[in-house]
Amino acid sequence: MAAEMCAFAPPNDALFEGYVRYKRSLGYSIPLSYQYVLRDVSELLLEWGPTPEVLGRAAAERLSARRPAESVSTQCKRIAIVRQFGRYLRTLGYEAHVLPEGLVRDASTFVPRIVSVDEMSSILSASDSMGATWRSLMLRILWCCGLRLGEACRLELGDVDLSLGTLLVRHAKGDRTRLLPMSESLHGYVSDAVERRAADGADGSSPLMPGPSGRPRSVGSCHSSLAKVYARAGVLTTDGRPIRTHDLRHSFAVHSLERMVAMGDDPYVALPKLAEYMGHADIKSTERYLRLTEDSMASVVEAQAGTSALIFGGLAR
Repeated sequence: MAAEMCAFAPPNDALFEGYVRYKRSLGYSIPLSYQYVLRDVSELLLEWGPTPEVLGRAAAERLSARRPAESVSTQCKRIAIVRQFGRYLRTLGYEAHVLPEGLVRDASTFVPRIVSVDEMSSILSASDSMGATWRSLMLRILWCCGLRLGEACRLELGDVDLSLGTLLVRHAKGDRTRLLPMSESLHGYVSDAVERRAADGADGSSPLMPGPSGRPRSVGSCHSSLAKVYARAGVLTTDGRPIRTHDLRHSFAVHSLERMVAMGDDPYVALPKLAEYMGHADIKSTERYLRLTEDSMASVVEAQAGTSALIFGGLAR
């Protein structure tokens, strides 16, 4: 069934539809709720009158302003969509205005759930006992490589290089592509999956973990399926709900930094490496993923004590 597309206001309806198709080609679902924000933008642009750049500075800034009784979170979501649409227009040759990063900060107090190694072992055991080999492979890829769920869903057989032991993540967030080495244990699971898919006659463009239709699994269906595993394993949030799958990415960041520091890496050196591996534009994005425990914080502080002493003249305590 074709993905739903809402109706956009002319004369720029083709541009908005093209933007939705472009985002979907990168693996984003772009649900109707997202499109409704775009439709609102298209109607306001029509009301304000056409311009050569389609999304001029004045229009972009008016769209970014908070509306009466609107939450900061809702405003930030609209700003992000307008910013991304502006970037898309520029790729088409328009002189569209791109809203700057950090224009408004969402004052959310949300704290991700960091999953321990023992808890992840329980999750994998629960998944293996529930069947569905794709799900067990998905969880191992998310845990070992820190991928976004959408990135894992879009992996194709051609993205796997068993001789090098790598996964290729193509056109991810920010249209960034990266090559990730796999651990020995993950390599074994991926090898088995590739062999099974090859035996079914799949080629390099076929999904590594296809859905029943043979197409890539949707992020939404994966969220629902994986939540059942977290519930079975008893890995829950403080309010008793199954953890979010994105919490595995946060957990990857925390545990990876802990391992690098334990191996002797200075945190100032480790963070850029981690940012590159996770596909972040800079270390600021990576820092937002880090929620260190008391023990790990102590080890990180100790590891960078030498650098602090050089900078601050031995005043670090």
